[in-house]
Amino acid sequence: MMKKALLATALTLGMLTTAGAAAYAEETAPPPPPPPGACHPPGPVLNLDGVKLTSAQKKKIKAILDANRPDPKADMAQDHALHDQIRTLLTTPGQVDTDQLNSLTQQIGTLHAQHEAQRLQTDVQIHDVLTKKQLKQIAEKKDEPPCPPGPPMMGGNPPPPPPPPGADAPPAPAH
Repeated sequence: MMKKALLATALTLGMLTTAGAAAYAEETAPPPPPPPGACHPPGPVLNLDGVKLTSAQKKKIKAILDANRPDPKADMAQDHALHDQIRTLLTTPGQVDTDQLNSLTQQIGTLHAQHEAQRLQTDVQIHDVLTKKQLKQIAEKKDEPPCPPGPPMMGGNPPPPPPPPGADAPPAPAH
């Protein structure tokens, strides 16, 4: 049971990490609008859509974004290396080294926390460029509803349905 839980956790983190790395790499490109009524994935804290900026502010914000742009290849390489190590642990015959698995999971968490801290630092720098009126305008924007919690999508397709109740039970004896 413990192995299944660890495997599920590792796979979920892997999918979320891959999605997060791709989203982080394209941070400055505005995402296409979702269809009406759809949920919205989390985005930058300071959403500048609809905020009128002066040309000087635009230049400063562009410089901030350029200076804080992550190296997606390096980030993805580090992320993939950690996931490859997890895959190796989980595909090696014998007892799974859960301490090593937990260590790799923590490293992935640390990597994600560093990315989030960098994004927030970028938002702090952008905040300092904006006027009180612009900040108020951003604060008054209605937040889009977040996506409901649920299993991550794999390859754009929903995950397979769970097995019917009792599917794991042995078949009943025939009479």
